[in-house]
Amino acid sequence: MVSDLPVYLPLVPPLAGAVVLTATSSLYRKRRYGAARWLVSLTSLLASLALLILMVPSVPASYQLGGYGPPAGSCLRLDALSAFLCLTAVAITSLSVAFSYRYMEHDRGKNRYYSLMLLLTAGLLGVFLSGDLFTLFVFWELMCVSSYALVAFRKHEWEPLEAGFKYLVMSTVGSLVALYGISLIYGIAGTLEISGIGAALSGAGLVGYFPLAMIVAGFGVTAAIVPFHTWLPDAHPAAPSPVSAVLSGLVIKGGVYAIFRVLFTGFTSYGFAVPLMILGAATMTLGNLMVFAQQDIKRFFAYSSVANMGLILMAGGAASQIAVAHPADAGLAYVAMAGALFHVLNHALGKSLLFLSSGSMIHSAKTRSIQSLEGIARRMPWSGGAMAIGLLSLAGVPPLGGFWSKLMVLAPLAALLPAGDPALAAAFVVVLANSLIAAGYYTWLAQRIAFKPAAVPESVGEPPLSMVIPVVILSLVCICVTFALPWIIPAFESISRSLMGV
Repeated sequence: MVSDLPVYLPLVPPLAGAVVLTATSSLYRKRRYGAARWLVSLTSLLASLALLILMVPSVPASYQLGGYGPPAGSCLRLDALSAFLCLTAVAITSLSVAFSYRYMEHDRGKNRYYSLMLLLTAGLLGVFLSGDLFTLFVFWELMCVSSYALVAFRKHEWEPLEAGFKYLVMSTVGSLVALYGISLIYGIAGTLEISGIGAALSGAGLVGYFPLAMIVAGFGVTAAIVPFHTWLPDAHPAAPSPVSAVLSGLVIKGGVYAIFRVLFTGFTSYGFAVPLMILGAATMTLGNLMVFAQQDIKRFFAYSSVANMGLILMAGGAASQIAVAHPADAGLAYVAMAGALFHVLNHALGKSLLFLSSGSMIHSAKTRSIQSLEGIARRMPWSGGAMAIGLLSLAGVPPLGGFWSKLMVLAPLAALLPAGDPALAAAFVVVLANSLIAAGYYTWLAQRIAFKPAAVPESVGEPPLSMVIPVVILSLVCICVTFALPWIIPAFESISRSLMGV
């Protein structure tokens, strides 16, 4: 049902903020107005966050852009899943922008930087709110183009230019593949409304698999799914740390969201479970193994992000396999999907925290080398403590959130081991083994950062307060997730039932 609620409203502040910053760029060149662009950006994001919070009670709601309905009309739709992702996106981007004030103070082109961060946020919100594939693709391109420019923001250096160009080429090819898949879906289904394509493609036989495979491959580039992941380890070291936080915390989640939204909306018995599990297993395993070869802390985190995307994809595939092959145990499918969505939250919080806290260390110590950062927590206790919290959460150390999301993925797989399903049994082994590997390297890094003798000079200390506060806030949120489990887990189970058509 179309609601009169203005679902588009959270998009307005970041878009308006970007326009204001661009239109008044000459004013901000004057030193006394330098902080104004930061305030405009942060205020725009906080306004968007406030609007989203006010709109949560009205979920579900939708808005037809231009007044046209399907199949030709564009639609924005706010449901529980999109509300969760929009709130997460704006909150993390706000903290990243707050962190940027002193982190970026010596960079040129800060007006462009803040404008791009606002456009990236608007793109993310649009992707999460889109009710049809055309609208999703338009906002997808806004998100991607903004992120290309942010990766290559320090264009006077070779590394960002190379990484940004690689990301641009790979993601553009992915977008074209996804666009072709969308055009095929329209040709088969006669509509681009996401809720209406499932039945048509399910009845198309083998022909229906082809556009879905193109959707997975196209959006899978931005989701950093193997073998389309190679841009991410180059992008993270090249990008400013606040951009890395948004890339790993949010942008790659946009790719997984697009895949899940298309595949799970209306497809109750379609055969994509095993391919998703194979992709997830390959992504998780390769990402985890590549971590061990890294000496750059940002590349270390980049490959661990690849592994975590594999876990989320594996959990989604397992949920589908349980729902289709074991309908009597459908409740376990919803638990697995809830675990995937909960891990989206835990990884968004934990990885954003790791990139911001490591950004503080890089800002102070002027190095990204893990060996050179050994023992830096002795010089920077706030940043080091925050990094330890993020590492332990993603390692799955109880009682932090990462433990519970991984448990929610593993428990349904373990419960169905007696059923003798080889796909689910293999998934259990792969997820368990990779979780243990990840726990090993996360705790190894925490030990080196916190307990080794300090390798940095005594002059190295905590960064300015405007960089410490966002890191501390994210740390507290990671801890608070543990105490909110009685509310969080039922909420994600409800969202998973809605996503899977129950």
